[in-house]
Amino acid sequence: MGKKKHYQFWRWLILTVVRIKKLYALAWGIVILLILACLKTDVVRLFGSLLP
Repeated sequence: MGKKKHYQFWRWLILTVVRIKKLYALAWGIVILLILACLKTDVVRLFGSLLP
């Protein structure tokens, strides 16, 4: 698969998500949940290293 076809797929995917409002909200919800999960694990790891 050439680079042009690879970029066309991602362009199509992003434009589809932006056009369909429910998919757009779902995509942002997933991104926010992933960020919160990463932050939560980092905070737990930080407190775990501080406490004996």
